[in-house]
Formats: sequence, structure tokens, C-alpha cells
Amino acid sequence: MAAQTKRRGFTLVELMVVIAVIAVLATMSAPSLFHNMADYKLNGTVRAIFATLQYARMCAASAGKEYRVRFFLDNRPQGYRLEQGNAFSASDSWAARRDYHPLPTQVMINHATDYQGTHQSGTSIIAFNPQGTASTGGVYLKNSRGKLRSVKVSSTTGRIKIENNW
Repeated sequence: MAAQTKRRGFTLVELMVVIAVIAVLATMSAPSLFHNMADYKLNGTVRAIFATLQYARMCAASAGKEYRVRFFLDNRPQGYRLEQGNAFSASDSWAARRDYHPLPTQVMINHATDYQGTHQSGTSIIAFNPQGTASTGGVYLKNSRGKLRSVKVSSTTGRIKIENNW
């Protein structure tokens, strides 16, 4: 009697069935991923602004100079940039420390507040002093689906917090 050899692997039909099942699952899940993309981009942008503000606060304390984040509300796309002052306080010259960071197309700054008031155009500045305090301010963001988030800075403590809605 001849020795039988074991056949290993998958048949072409089995592979085609698995590929068909994967294609059906991908087709069903893709719309929900794209539907939530605007929310993902808003949350990512809020976290990036929060991190930049925290970094500015830390740099001000360690370098002994003012740092600020300038928000450009008229640019398309809108964005922000980290800048360093030339003095401990009352800086009269500012140098960019990070490149301009544009916001994703599905996210916009609805308005921003600083020590000069509320801005819907122009620029808005949140500055940090070496003592740990900050100029009061906030950035109020909105995505293409209408979801709202804000990043606010307390002037007395320099504390930065993220809030849902406004």
C-alpha cells in the first residue's frame, strides 16, 4: 500500500470565501469611520493645542523668558505658532520657536479670547510668564459636524484645561 501524503494549506475556494467576508465587513464599517473622522480630527487638534500651551508654559519657566502661542484666525487654514519673548516680562521682540501649525480642514477656530477680549478674526495670543502665570484666554473650536470643544487658560495659575462644548 502506498503511503498517503498529508495535504496542507487552504483551497482556492476557502481563500475566496475569507476574502469575500473581509470585503463585506470592510464595506459595512467604512461609512462609520468616515462619519467620525471630523470628531477624531477635532479631538486631535484640541490635544495638540493643549500640548503646545503646556510646552509654552514649561519653556517660560525653564528659560526665564516669556513664551506665547499666537492663533491666526484669518489664515486659511487657520493655525497657531509658538513664540519666545526677549525678556522676563514686557517683551518687545518675539521669535518663532516652532513652525506654523495649520488646523485640519474639518476643524476651525470659531473664536478665541485673550487679554484684549474676544476675537473672531485677526490674531489672539495666550502668553506665559516665567513665574507660571499666564494671560487669560481660550480657544473655541468647532468641527464640520458642529461638535464644540475648547481649551482654556487660567491667568492666576496658568492652568490649562480642555472642555467639551463652550
